[in-house]
Amino acid sequence: MPCSFAIVSLKTPPSVTTAAGSAEDVLFAFRGGREELAPRIADGLAPDEFLYGLPEVRTAFPGTAFIESDFRGMFVRRLFKPFEMLTARLGFGLFFSTIFLNRRTVARARVIVATTDGLGVPFLILKRLGLLRAEVVMVSQGLHSIEAERAHLPWVGWLHGFLGRCIERAAALIALGDGDAVAIRRSFADRRLPEIVTIQFGIDHAFWQPGEGADGGFVLSVGSDQLRDYPTLISAIGEIPLRLVTRLPLPPEVARPTIQVLSKLEWPELRDLYRQARFVVTPVRDQPRDSGHSATLQAMACGKAVILSDTEGLWDRANMRHGETCYLVEPGNPEAMRAAITHLWAHPEEAARIGANARRLVVEKYSSAGFGTRLAEVVRSVMCGRGDS
Repeated sequence: MPCSFAIVSLKTPPSVTTAAGSAEDVLFAFRGGREELAPRIADGLAPDEFLYGLPEVRTAFPGTAFIESDFRGMFVRRLFKPFEMLTARLGFGLFFSTIFLNRRTVARARVIVATTDGLGVPFLILKRLGLLRAEVVMVSQGLHSIEAERAHLPWVGWLHGFLGRCIERAAALIALGDGDAVAIRRSFADRRLPEIVTIQFGIDHAFWQPGEGADGGFVLSVGSDQLRDYPTLISAIGEIPLRLVTRLPLPPEVARPTIQVLSKLEWPELRDLYRQARFVVTPVRDQPRDSGHSATLQAMACGKAVILSDTEGLWDRANMRHGETCYLVEPGNPEAMRAAITHLWAHPEEAARIGANARRLVVEKYSSAGFGTRLAEVVRSVMCGRGDS
């Protein structure tokens, strides 16, 4: 049977050398789109943050490679699709098809960096079953929230326990913010968790830079994360012009002349919007899971002040300081958000001051290169733990 072949192949020892720098050192696993993204990054037409540190890890381990979902093996994808759609009800699909189609590459890896829970959990299931030889470093982006967000499902308790048993098999968990790290430890307090390393998400501040040009006379909000709270923003914005860049469904109140909804922008087009906006708002529902970090940091790198919901999952409370590097408002509170929006709208010099501080903070602390360097250190530590050179 095909599934049996896939499982056995993951246990097969590599047929070539595994010395440092070989093709079997590190394997990144992505959902898709990186093959297309790489040449655009090289041409300066896209940022590199969604490579999740791949360039820096490859510098440290020249044999580093990556796999992703693509258009190969359509029969296999159709075979796995019902299961993947069913598991998507959990908040993330379990993408065993990507592992199956890349089984020979996976079998040669010493360390796998899974950049999503939907790929990390399948690797850890195989690891738990003794069917995967590689160590797994998983970037966890909300796995801890399953119990709360799916509490209406009768089997969520069993699922949460199963996930806890799986993540025990990880060599390390990467949390993208302080809020996520605390929530993981709290949610799985009864499990023997691996090392949890907080590496704040970093962005490509060489791509996201301030630009010259006139104030466009609008407020901007960007993002399609399910935790975005656009109803609160739309309730708060009043008659101030607003541009929304999102694929999420929006409430009927969005249909007004002062609100423009955009989607499917090229990266340079989005950068131009950041540069033209008077400031940016990132409204987020209050959850332990961090959300909104990429859009917020992109705007900050472009020298823009950001009004951000002060959620439980805020990724770096020590540096995201109200009135200095951003504006923090109570989540789900239209009045508080309206007060912040009207104040910054009426005081552009205040927005400019905070935007300049925000740009400096991103360059110093939230760079994609810094993220990759920290991740390479984690990978090296995992290899040392294996006894590898």
